[in-house]
Amino acid sequence: MCGGVRAGLQGETNVRGLYVAGEVACTGLHGANRLASNSLLEALVFARRAVQPSIDHTKSSKIDHTASDWWDRPVVPLSLGRDMLGKIVRRTREVRKELQSIMWEYVGIVRSTTRLETAGQRIGELELKWEAYLFQQGWEPTMVGLEACEMRNLFCCAKLVVSSALARHESRGLHYTIDFPNVVESKRLPTVIFPRALVNNTWSSRQLQNQHMR
Repeated sequence: MCGGVRAGLQGETNVRGLYVAGEVACTGLHGANRLASNSLLEALVFARRAVQPSIDHTKSSKIDHTASDWWDRPVVPLSLGRDMLGKIVRRTREVRKELQSIMWEYVGIVRSTTRLETAGQRIGELELKWEAYLFQQGWEPTMVGLEACEMRNLFCCAKLVVSSALARHESRGLHYTIDFPNVVESKRLPTVIFPRALVNNTWSSRQLQNQHMR
């Protein structure tokens, strides 16, 4: 996900009101690939450039408050009690470490189709297991909490990384797979991942797809 969002000289994108800077931005300032050691200029210069235009946009734009009606109102899970919330947080932290281990073991620098498919399967199973645990403890789909929200985001990112890697049948830049070791110029295209059908998808995925469709 390094350098994926094309940006202009003020950090602006083709999405009105969205500004990017640093690792997420694709400005061409340091060529096609940018590593941590040479992105300091982008983080300093483009971050400063993006600030004022984004502030100006916020001040001049009219916020449509009706958009918030698209989603169910979030609920803080106080009704579960402090002890239960503590158990959920501890279990979520354990799941987070398991997910990190899977990504480190199977989706590292050198990848293969078989290992990526294994990672995808294990990530899906881990997510279903974690969500089942939440709901068994009385968690509701509209409940929000820091640990749970971060965990959902991590599952989302992990699945996107694996899906993107499986879709890329070449090795370019930060991506290397032993099954497709060469750079193929005809495949110099962005990888676009579309939501799948809602059948058998996780609670987290359904929330994300609902937002996408709206």
